Amino acid sequence: MEKIRKILALAEKEVLIDIVKNVQKRKMKGAKGEWKEFLVEYDSQLGDSLLDPNKRPPACLVAFLNTFTKEQDLEFFEKIMTYHSNRKAIEQLNKSCIDVQSSPQKLASLTFEHPEYPKCFSFPSYDEDWVMTKIGKVSKAIKSTRMLSVDCEMVLCEDKTESLVQVCVVNRNLEVKLNELVKLDKPVLDYRTQIHGINAKDLERATCSLEDIQKSMKKLLSDGVVLIGHSLDKDLKALKVDHSRVIDTSLIFKYPEGHTHKRPSLNHLCKTVLGYDLRESGAPHNCLADAQAAMKLVLAKLENKFDVVIPLKIKEVLESDGVIPLKRKKVLESDGFVPMKSKDVFEIESVELFFHEVPIAVPQKQLRRLFPEDSTVKLQASLTGDAYNSSAVFKDSMEACNAFESFKGEEGKDSSGVPQKLISLDIKYGKRAGSVSFYVHKVLKKVSSDKNPADEGSIQFEETKEQNKKPIKNSDQRDQVKEIQRLKKDLSDRSPADKRSIQVEETKDQNKKQKKHSDQCDHDEEIQRLKKEIKGRESELTKAHNIMADLIKKRGL
Repeated sequence: MEKIRKILALAEKEVLIDIVKNVQKRKMKGAKGEWKEFLVEYDSQLGDSLLDPNKRPPACLVAFLNTFTKEQDLEFFEKIMTYHSNRKAIEQLNKSCIDVQSSPQKLASLTFEHPEYPKCFSFPSYDEDWVMTKIGKVSKAIKSTRMLSVDCEMVLCEDKTESLVQVCVVNRNLEVKLNELVKLDKPVLDYRTQIHGINAKDLERATCSLEDIQKSMKKLLSDGVVLIGHSLDKDLKALKVDHSRVIDTSLIFKYPEGHTHKRPSLNHLCKTVLGYDLRESGAPHNCLADAQAAMKLVLAKLENKFDVVIPLKIKEVLESDGVIPLKRKKVLESDGFVPMKSKDVFEIESVELFFHEVPIAVPQKQLRRLFPEDSTVKLQASLTGDAYNSSAVFKDSMEACNAFESFKGEEGKDSSGVPQKLISLDIKYGKRAGSVSFYVHKVLKKVSSDKNPADEGSIQFEETKEQNKKPIKNSDQRDQVKEIQRLKKDLSDRSPADKRSIQVEETKDQNKKQKKHSDQCDHDEEIQRLKKEIKGRESELTKAHNIMADLIKKRGL
């Protein structure tokens, strides 16, 4: 008691005001009654005419608080003082020079500075059944690298509140520090077994109460430990523990501009950052695996393995706004979706660029508009759940390189070292609008030792045996004539000499067209000749491009 009184005497006025206001709110009584009754006796001149604690001197506030002697009242005062002490320490930690901050502290600061932090981490910490940890000395906390990761599972009770049923805590090495089922003290409305796999029978063997868990957490979180979790505010509410030094993995990664209020799922982050699915679709949560996943995400961030923008799923962008996406099949079919088996995506040698997990709200037509109107690109897509992949096939690699460079977005490399960019697009659903993001990868073609790299970079034109076996029709002849004209136009853009050559060939073609029955074999030979000539030109361009790239790389441009 004497210790609390000394602390109160040295407390700042704003802390004393907060305590008195909370005492008023709870209608707590000291030895001389409530706040109003105390003032009548304490101040003979003003009495209770001035009730606002803000307008009373600190000495008056301290005198009132010293009238309380019950242990539970003093514990309540201590909670409020600890709360203010922690907040002040956090501000000092965040204002400290970044050079002296430990890496975990930098991520804790990133969480604290996030726009969603004040809303998410404002807890009823003063309530009787809550526990509040202490940060301790700032000089020690700022250098501490100790981290723990937590995940909790809850059930829905009949009073519509949630109760903790399991808690898992792991350290930096992913070693288990706490893994317990928790006894329930309320009737259950929904066990939510489909979410976490825990049922009523499982909880019959639980031996720990919430109070036991809180005591364990308080010991684990001493000496400047940083607590990690995904949407950690929900876990802390279930634990009824207020711990100030936290890293929330749903807040520390970069998001597309204008979407800082979006919080992606843990599974989505694992797939994007760590490169694996945390759980199969429909599988229940694994409390321990989730705690370990959150720690892995933080370690990846600390090791600078991931510092790019997190692409949002389309439902994360639109469903929160009340927008119900159209059925995937209808969206894609109406857009002229070209089906392609998923396993074929990486087997097609002619693919130059690869769009990964394009939200279904982005139609193929809009994707095509990313390229110039005269581009030779052709898109092929494959559906993968809430998104689709699309391969962009070009007639030459130079055009693909130019297209990749023209895209606006944060550039980096994927886990395999392949160049990639994150593209953001504005989309509309009726009267609503949003922004979605997806990656475009620069697919590098494999070159075998027995082939010329330039030849590998060129386009391979092959006709299947089935097509050769088909009977020749007038429509096929017209298509082949058009193909000849298209190839000649493409060849004519390459050099003046080519143009002169083509003019000669066009004269020959005009003479042939005057015949009533053109020879189909001549058409086939003409197509093959032109393709061969284009292939040669393409090889020369590819060689020039490779030489240029090597020069740029050597000069560091």
